[in-house]
Amino acid sequence: MQEQGKRLLLAAVIAVGVLFAWNAAFPKKEDPKPAAGSGSGSGSAAALPAMPQSPVGQPVAVPGGPAPVVVEAPRGPEQTVVLASPTFTATFTNWGGALKSWHLADPRYLRDAGKGELIPQYPDAAAMQVNFVNSTYVIPKNAEWTGEKVNDTQVRYTFKNAQLSVVKTFTIYPDNYLLRITIEASVLAAGEARQTLTLSTFGYQDPKDSGGGGQSVKARAWGSATRRDGEVYVTPIKSLQAFARVETGIDWTGFEHPYLLQMVAPRKGAGEQIEKHSYAHVTPGLMQTDIWFPTVAMTSTAPLTREAVAYIGPNNYDKLQRSDDLAGYPTGFHGVVDLGWFKFIGRPLLWLLKAIHGLVGNWGVSIILLTFLVKLATLYWTTKSMRSMKAMGALAPKMKELQERYKDDRQRLQQEQMALYKVHGVNPLAGCLPMLLQMPIWIALYRMLSSAGELYLQPFIPGWIDDLTNTDPLYILPAILMVTMFVQSRLTPTTADGAQQKIMMIVMPLMFGVMSFFFPAGLTLYIFTNTALSALHSVYMNKYDAKSKAAMAAVTAEPAKAAATAASAVKAAKAKATEIEDSEPTAAPMKNGTPTKSGGGNNKGGGNKNKGKRRN
Repeated sequence: MQEQGKRLLLAAVIAVGVLFAWNAAFPKKEDPKPAAGSGSGSGSAAALPAMPQSPVGQPVAVPGGPAPVVVEAPRGPEQTVVLASPTFTATFTNWGGALKSWHLADPRYLRDAGKGELIPQYPDAAAMQVNFVNSTYVIPKNAEWTGEKVNDTQVRYTFKNAQLSVVKTFTIYPDNYLLRITIEASVLAAGEARQTLTLSTFGYQDPKDSGGGGQSVKARAWGSATRRDGEVYVTPIKSLQAFARVETGIDWTGFEHPYLLQMVAPRKGAGEQIEKHSYAHVTPGLMQTDIWFPTVAMTSTAPLTREAVAYIGPNNYDKLQRSDDLAGYPTGFHGVVDLGWFKFIGRPLLWLLKAIHGLVGNWGVSIILLTFLVKLATLYWTTKSMRSMKAMGALAPKMKELQERYKDDRQRLQQEQMALYKVHGVNPLAGCLPMLLQMPIWIALYRMLSSAGELYLQPFIPGWIDDLTNTDPLYILPAILMVTMFVQSRLTPTTADGAQQKIMMIVMPLMFGVMSFFFPAGLTLYIFTNTALSALHSVYMNKYDAKSKAAMAAVTAEPAKAAATAASAVKAAKAKATEIEDSEPTAAPMKNGTPTKSGGGNNKGGGNKNKGKRRN
């Protein structure tokens, strides 16, 4: 029994350890640091410029160098075009012919640091700016663009001077937070021009704001992000201020928040290697990322057409999955939602959670109902486990007898224990089964809550839990969970001895209770609901489960049955001995070594012939 208790405690510790350390063990990778003085990150750094360059003329912060000075030419008044939808409002500006604003319509985002705005509201920080770098011709800073609204989902901007003509067409996909940009560039001057097209976007994160978070809750902070070689690399603002980043062969690049995204995926030709250059600006917190398309030779008869798709919105798993179909080419956007090793559990859980939410309209209630369904799905195995544990508890006296009898022969002890388990149909690992069933579900749910934009800033009870992806601000739910776990531990059948049981009844609730103070409130709500259901299940098993009662009665009645059987055997043996004694003949008297006949015999009449005669 001692070994089984240790196994159960070990299973619990493993579950807690895995759940608590998952974020620390598997964080998203950070862009590799560049070599000292190179100013660039991974990729072909030797062939790239040593100093960061900003094609749109933004001041770039060069570590250790003076702040750059940019001379601005005057420009005309700003004119905007607004494309509105039920999910967001996109505002475009003729200053750079770019995306000035992308504001999410859901009022919950007003509680986010950006108030629902995903484009930094700084001068010249509009997204999707187009220019050329290290090229024969470039678009001058403050150049005039002419814009027109084509329809409710499309706007077009045109720039033209003596050397270049550039047309940008923006198309929004309101149901999927997608923005497509098509670029058509032509060289108007005579001769050949070497042109490297760039597409620039911007992000912002206050370096003084850590974004909160902790070991189990991600910080609400933006970072420069890139996907290449199937991996997502994230660089926080402070690292970007220290080193500019360069990556080659990217799938997408942009800026990532734990629950919000601004990503751009260029369409690549066969064998093309597209670069990204990311760096910080003099304006504290402002970050810029440029996509560099391959350099091409252009003439007036050889125009250039390029295309990219941007996802700007919450990292909703389903919408990211549909991005490739809408884009018409692989974007890699879906890779940003990392559900971990147990994604085969996390995906169905997320789908089911969303389906329930569609019916009840509250994400907290949806988590509670999801817990009911998960509990129902695992009820068969949990019930079998509890029955086996109750039988093991009833076998405790026999186990102690075996331990005393074979204390010097461990191999024989194990054989006898397994034989005893087999006779009574007991599974020695039954105590670990509920924990082993729940552990992957908890991890999958934890990963889902740490990545799913659907739950970001979603309330359970407004004024108390306003964000299920963050911790309980009043710590009420963790306190209730701890109390409930203490109650549930007293109701659960034990396979351990008294000392181990007492330790587990204290350590387990304390361990999970303390950790729940740092868990997302949605996960704590799931664990609390699961614990309460487990307690009710234990009450039923203890009072009403017929099979459990029958199994325990069989184990308890066995000593009395054995004693009765032994008494019957003794009684039968005594009766048989008496019967044998009565059936055996009596030995005849001896005279001079010769048996003599006793009375009766052949003396009919019963008399002795010499009777009454005196012997001489």
